[in-house]
Amino acid sequence: MRKAVAIGAIGLGAALLSASAAGAGDGKAAAQDLGCTACHAAQTKLVGPSYQAVSEKYGADQGSILERIKMAVENGASGTWSATTGGTPMPPQPQAAGKTDKLETIAAWIAAMAD
Repeated sequence: MRKAVAIGAIGLGAALLSASAAGAGDGKAAAQDLGCTACHAAQTKLVGPSYQAVSEKYGADQGSILERIKMAVENGASGTWSATTGGTPMPPQPQAAGKTDKLETIAAWIAAMAD
């Protein structure tokens, strides 16, 4: 019986890693689809902060990240990342506004990036 449990645990671990990798691919694809990657990258500051920096700033809290993304996409944003961006504001992103499913996927991907 123990062998079955061990094998089951290994299978579960592999399934979770697969789901995590799929989620990462989905988040990256959603960010690309909405045009986010024109100014943001996973680990490198471009025009805006890296997704990893966002995750760390918000304590990997997916809900907080999602709310910040929604507000920034709908209204634009400035001030929060001035030290990182040199004061460059984020303009509203109408192509992403209201795309809640994709924004949730992006927020989950970003939340998983915290060290």
